[in-house]
Amino acid sequence: MKLNVRDFLRILLEIMLGLLILFAVFQALSFFANNYLYRIPEIKNFVWKFRNTYGFDTFKIPILLLSTGLFAAWTLVRIRKYKEQKQMNQIIEELHYIAKGNYDHQISIRPAGSLGNVVDSIHALVKSTTDAMEEERRLEQSKDELVTNVSHDLRTPLTSIMGYLGLIEQGKYQDENQIRQYTLIAYEKAKQMNVLVNDLFEYTKVRNRGAYLNRTQFDLVELVEQVAVGFRIAAHEAGLQLQVETPDEKVEMWGDTDKLVRVLENLISNAIKYGRDGTMIAVRLFRVPDGISFSVGNNGTPIPAEALPNLFERFYRVEASRSKETGGSGLGLAIAKSIIDLHHGQISVTSTAEWTTFTVWLPLSSMQAS
Repeated sequence: MKLNVRDFLRILLEIMLGLLILFAVFQALSFFANNYLYRIPEIKNFVWKFRNTYGFDTFKIPILLLSTGLFAAWTLVRIRKYKEQKQMNQIIEELHYIAKGNYDHQISIRPAGSLGNVVDSIHALVKSTTDAMEEERRLEQSKDELVTNVSHDLRTPLTSIMGYLGLIEQGKYQDENQIRQYTLIAYEKAKQMNVLVNDLFEYTKVRNRGAYLNRTQFDLVELVEQVAVGFRIAAHEAGLQLQVETPDEKVEMWGDTDKLVRVLENLISNAIKYGRDGTMIAVRLFRVPDGISFSVGNNGTPIPAEALPNLFERFYRVEASRSKETGGSGLGLAIAKSIIDLHHGQISVTSTAEWTTFTVWLPLSSMQAS
């Protein structure tokens, strides 16, 4: 940073004060030497011989050079200290400005040396603080949205349940068949609420920061085949052919089997629900260079391109009518993603006119091939 005229005047005043102090010290030393040291015979003879040999002026030169050097060094140190103090004052002033809530402000100077490292540390600290605040704000907003969405999704079936049970309680029915009809509707709505509550519980459990995996060693080939077999009847009833392709050899890995089963069940059930206008569901398990992958695809109606980036967000539905028809909670894919994240893997989706495919990748660190 540059020094202004006021700073130079202040430094000049300090230099003049230093000169006066230096002059006073020389005067005091001269007085002491003339009145005390030179009265000692040995010192007086040494000075007399030195002057006769080298001359009076030559005797003074080393002392003057030494004094000048010391004074110049002192002056440079004072200028540097003054400049550092001024920089420190500016840093403190800007820190006070940041502390008032201006977290996007950057300290305008970056001195050399340790003071510059302090400025870098301040910037890093402010950034980490703002990131933490933003994350906290995002989590708070996320919680509010969760409460809003849950309230909305619970209110609709609950209103229906109360409405139909209210008609029965008030005797507003024609016959026993109508009572059965009202009761069946209320029961179906109650099951819809149960699905939502269970999914919500599962979602909050896997999204919790303290969530953990109950890891065991298992054969992923066997797990995929067993889960897929459990959906053959449902696929057949929907008019779909279920194909399963897995490697001939075992694929042993460490993971939470219950949670991975939940992922597979969600992907296959979704393929059946939303692929009814197609003819086939394909479940594949295959090796990739850096891990293992399994995919679930169907050749039904493709998912709109604009919906693909939002599929794994909680409560997101491509079409509200489709969700109501199938009774989904809108949390299944969000739960699946959270489970795969816990396994340090990835889940993705592609959708073309021919196939809609969800693919899960799990890292090599989670598996052991036999």
